[in-house]
Amino acid sequence: MRYLNILLSFLFFVGCEKSPEKNTDSILNFAVSSDYPPYIYSEHGKLAGFEIEIINTIAGSLKKTVHFHDISFEGILRTVKQKQVDGAIAAIGKTPEREKDVDFTIPYHRSMTVVVVPFATSIRNLDDISNKTVGVESGTTYVNDLKTHFKDVKILMRSKFFELLDALHEGKCQAIVTGYSEAYELQSINPDLKIIPIEETVITFSIALPKGSSLLEPINEKIRDMIKNGDIHKLETQFFKKIIKE
Repeated sequence: MRYLNILLSFLFFVGCEKSPEKNTDSILNFAVSSDYPPYIYSEHGKLAGFEIEIINTIAGSLKKTVHFHDISFEGILRTVKQKQVDGAIAAIGKTPEREKDVDFTIPYHRSMTVVVVPFATSIRNLDDISNKTVGVESGTTYVNDLKTHFKDVKILMRSKFFELLDALHEGKCQAIVTGYSEAYELQSINPDLKIIPIEETVITFSIALPKGSSLLEPINEKIRDMIKNGDIHKLETQFFKKIIKE
């Protein structure tokens, strides 16, 4: 399935390679990854979630309409770098390595890395992760956090978020490393799961744009407005079970 997703993403972007030239001034093409509730998910055949609300609000203030391109997270930043889309919003953490390829807006949300395990397990704390198989979504900053904090684990990579949960339930891994908000979303529908935060891994999420994009300052201005007037906080309260406070 992973290779099918990559093939479909490749075929999609080959077909759309010249699409930015055809864009009207009223359209924003944005890459997203819809398997990441509560940030982005599919509901009744439409994309919904915290980040969908944010980018639609921003687009409205710019008098534009968003066309979403739903792909696996591991391909998100590559499509931005190659200017196949106008930008991407997908719980993207800004890192020095990523800044070499794309520009980032100011942050709109805080998160941290956590470990998710079943309640019926011998894992009680972070020290108990040693010598276990741990699942993580490829292409995310959680991969680096896993490698940094756990030197003696076996890493199971998956290209889709919910493939990790399947692997955990099937016993292919004993733990999952993921983000704070998505972990509590998982726990709300899977009460048999326990969450162990890695406190020193707080990260902020930003919108990724192609290098030199003229959208950077207008989007930054709107994010500042949404933070100042409380709109971002209202959306966090609406979509997240728990949020990290300043």
